[in-house]
Amino acid sequence: MQTEKLLTAEKATPQPHWPMRCIAAAALVGVGGTLLAGTGSLPPFHPRHTGNCPGSAAAYELSHDFFGGGGSFFDEAQWQYFTLPDPTGGPTSYLSHADALESGLLEEGDGWAVLRGGTRDASDASNPLRRSVRIHSRDAWDGREQGFLLEVGYTHVPHGCGVWPALWMYCDGSDLADAADGRCGPWPQNGEIDLLEFANEFFSKTSLHFGADAQCRLNATAVQECGPFLDKNGMGFDCATEYFPAATDSLFPHPWAGPRYGCAPNRYDAWPTPKEINAAPGTFVFEWSSSSMKVWNFPRSAVPADLAAGSPEPSTWDVGRMWSYYPLQGCPTAREQLRPLNLVINIAYCGDWAGGDWERQFDDGWVGRGFLFNWMQQLLGESCASKWGDFGGERSGGVGKLTQSGARQACNAFINARESDAGVAEEAYFNFTRLRVYTARGAARR
Repeated sequence: MQTEKLLTAEKATPQPHWPMRCIAAAALVGVGGTLLAGTGSLPPFHPRHTGNCPGSAAAYELSHDFFGGGGSFFDEAQWQYFTLPDPTGGPTSYLSHADALESGLLEEGDGWAVLRGGTRDASDASNPLRRSVRIHSRDAWDGREQGFLLEVGYTHVPHGCGVWPALWMYCDGSDLADAADGRCGPWPQNGEIDLLEFANEFFSKTSLHFGADAQCRLNATAVQECGPFLDKNGMGFDCATEYFPAATDSLFPHPWAGPRYGCAPNRYDAWPTPKEINAAPGTFVFEWSSSSMKVWNFPRSAVPADLAAGSPEPSTWDVGRMWSYYPLQGCPTAREQLRPLNLVINIAYCGDWAGGDWERQFDDGWVGRGFLFNWMQQLLGESCASKWGDFGGERSGGVGKLTQSGARQACNAFINARESDAGVAEEAYFNFTRLRVYTARGAARR
């Protein structure tokens, strides 16, 4: 997730140890002589995936069109420009609106708007950075009160080694000085939902976050009845978040005494890489009601007619296109602590995730892609380190794997070297074709 305090993806997505992978792969190959894992699918985690995903409003009406109003998509009347140091610890220089325009990081035309990564900034030799943009919507929305649906049409999402893009929502009142109205407590107390996020070439996932004391564990039966979802963060659908818990000397620590990464109920058969997303562009949709949150992705050929017409009726949509389902009935924290959330779009570099995982193979979805597929990917797959080198990053004992700080050193050095220029220029950009907010028409719920 793209947050004020970040994790390393290596910790965020628990992976089975090598022996377990080998055993699983061998077992799958040997069953009846059939290569089950190579199909990229697994048996359902629940005997009934009925498509029962309650919580959608009956219908929505347009509330705000970021392409409407006759002004620029990137107008400061719609967006605040974050210009503080990168909270994730990466070598990112976030530019003001004027500087981003002058540097060519913001472009738009009739029905499209591009937000891209920028050039290197070596003005401070002791702290080289790369230019980028992070924008926060001036409006905030509360789906609990009015129903909320976000439509994001796109033709391209950013990717590449050292690149960490995100499309997310959180309560930013305590983040930007000119928006500090006291409505938001310390992150992530009042909620964060990551709608599209990945680093390097890893799979995208959605995730929901509350504070360390949150009482918010999604009902696993309700999740599984909706569809074939599993918790990509390995937290048993617990949405409490604490990346850096205090150390304990207890011989019998609580099972959740370690880091907690929030809940991430994602389809196990739909974790696309950014390259796969770009190969079939279309529309992301996020719906937030008093009882659930849902995320869909529709390729252009499958966008519902009512959504294309500007009158979305999500209760009628194909649940097979749903990426994530968050039933909130078992989450009192959502009722008590969620606040109106702002939309954030940004492209970061390196930092805790893209930097920390510099040496990790790109396949980040071993459950979704099949045990054997991923085992072979981890054995033979490519990483940013294998593709671009370690750039002098520190190694364990001088010869082993890169240390955590060494991985970040390598990523930082790469993103500030000429070797990264072409990739950032050609692939590190969002191209939006539609960005609309809808609110529920009436109070009926299905």
